[in-house]
Amino acid sequence: MINSGLLEILLLAQHKADVKLGLHCKRVACYAFELAKALNQSSEFKKRIFLSGLVHDIGFLKLDIDFAKISHDMTLHTDVDLIQRHVIEGEKLLSKVITDVEILEIVRHHHEKFNGEGYPDKLKGEEISLASRIMAVVDLYDAMMIGEMFGEERSIPQDIIHYFSYTASGAELDPELVKTFLGLLQRNPVFYLPVENNDMNLYKIVYLSPGKLEEGDLCDQYGTVLVKQGAELTQHTLDNIRSTYPGQKIIYVPESS
Repeated sequence: MINSGLLEILLLAQHKADVKLGLHCKRVACYAFELAKALNQSSEFKKRIFLSGLVHDIGFLKLDIDFAKISHDMTLHTDVDLIQRHVIEGEKLLSKVITDVEILEIVRHHHEKFNGEGYPDKLKGEEISLASRIMAVVDLYDAMMIGEMFGEERSIPQDIIHYFSYTASGAELDPELVKTFLGLLQRNPVFYLPVENNDMNLYKIVYLSPGKLEEGDLCDQYGTVLVKQGAELTQHTLDNIRSTYPGQKIIYVPESS
């Protein structure tokens, strides 16, 4: 698929080009993997979609863009054609270094919409591969949660859930995948940044449950500690974190550990 040395170079290039873009791709990869797992997909499928998530926006490296000036609603952007070109550029760039046609397809089609109004090929429904439909769900979710990647405010989680349920489902996104993904969100997924055997600083997702927080400090996306390692998580706390707190949550292992 993609050898580890090449993958590290691509991730470093994304991170150097724009830190927010690099982190977005790492989070999207995790969400895509978890959604594929919930759909009982094969190990090969899960590996491929994780790798695709890491590089799905690599085409932005070919474009002269100030990310702080990009609106999340790309249809309102004056340079919409330039923005949309990132999927084609990504496919072209990767095709020079990998031969995995399924990864190339995911990169090309992750902005296709279920109703056929996406880009670049106006594919509709199941004309879009399952992997690309998964990527569309998780890419949109992360973009809305983070917000600042596109110079916008973060969205409140409950507002995102409402948007996914009543606006995006069946239009932008595959309704069955939306249903499954919203079920995953009910399990309180947060990102965990392991410190051991993790040279590329990749996240993995853990699911919070009532009891002692063992893995590390639960922080917001800026590193502010929300819950200290060893503290008791109540169901009330978990419900509050899931439903009202904007932005992504990350567990860091404290430096003193």
